[in-house]
Amino acid sequence: MPVKPKDIAPLSFEANPHIRKLDTCLGSTRFLNLKEMLEPADKYNFGVLAANAVVQEMLYAVLDAAFECNSPLIIESAESQVGYAFSGSDYKDKLTRFMDLVVDEVEKRVKQYKRIPPFCMHIDHLQKDPKLAYAAVEAGYTSVELDFSKQPTSDTTEAVRMNIEKCMPIIEDLHPLGISFEVEEGEIGSAKARAAQTRVQIMAEITKVEDAVLLVDGTNPEALAPFIGSAHGEIVGEPSIFYSRIGEIREGLRCKGIKDVPIALHGGTGQTNEGFNEAVKQGARKFNYASRFWTILFNNLREDDAGAAILKEMAIEAKKIGKKSGRYMWVRFNDKLRDEVNSQIFRNAQREMHEHVCELMEKAFWSKGMAQHYKPKFI
Repeated sequence: MPVKPKDIAPLSFEANPHIRKLDTCLGSTRFLNLKEMLEPADKYNFGVLAANAVVQEMLYAVLDAAFECNSPLIIESAESQVGYAFSGSDYKDKLTRFMDLVVDEVEKRVKQYKRIPPFCMHIDHLQKDPKLAYAAVEAGYTSVELDFSKQPTSDTTEAVRMNIEKCMPIIEDLHPLGISFEVEEGEIGSAKARAAQTRVQIMAEITKVEDAVLLVDGTNPEALAPFIGSAHGEIVGEPSIFYSRIGEIREGLRCKGIKDVPIALHGGTGQTNEGFNEAVKQGARKFNYASRFWTILFNNLREDDAGAAILKEMAIEAKKIGKKSGRYMWVRFNDKLRDEVNSQIFRNAQREMHEHVCELMEKAFWSKGMAQHYKPKFI
């Protein structure tokens, strides 16, 4: 077993020259990492939305909600999304362009609202190319999720050991810069695939406490994403989600004398506010959310004749490369959509997303007003 990585270093300009500065009317500040973001959530028992807001309307909607609700917010981009939703020549160029947009939009809203909710910039589901982690750091991101949970073995303990071996070099390189890490145990899977399984079948696959403990002990992360039954995509019907496993994992860590870490819950779309409430009570602190944003955007685009026609074209092109959704063609068709679709359609989608996120912050995650528990990192 490799040596466990050292604790994360404090995030500072001295340790990490790539940190992006937010120059606001209230002073210059910076983004937080997961450690800084989730410690108050753990202390005051609330959850933080981690929004995969990769299209400008999604970004504007979640930022407006964070400022309006005075709520902390994690803005994240999955490895796959960097490829299909961001324009640019390579990882660093794509992420830098997006970061420039985020910085600009946050600074504008601080001027309007005269306050600064805490924000974290996070790369999600890094699975294939470790270079993305380093490019993200150079672009100013402060946090990374390493998703090496899927390994070529049916032995879950051995899979965790292999997971640790892949995580170790990246964490060792970037922890000294103050970059936080989330690690994943168990394959989340798609909502459609999980819907075809029985509750007993899903129960057999959820993360074992001992495997979660082993992964945390071996990687020393700032958050852990276990599989508890939730799934990526629009969950339909009554999902088989075992929220109690969240509490069991955290208690298992404490009993073993290992650093307890906040739990990240992936696969949020379709869960009820009551389900999210239970997850918060059990110890989940980071809540990934993505699919509903695309659903809202595409539903609105279908109300426009040009938008509906372009979405069909996108679906055809996506199918040619083996993808099931037209969103994988977003960056290729973005300009065409902007040119041919009535701009009011995009505004309608943004407003609907904003209203939905405000409800999540208030009723699902209980994060409304919780920015009061953070002190801005003025520079």
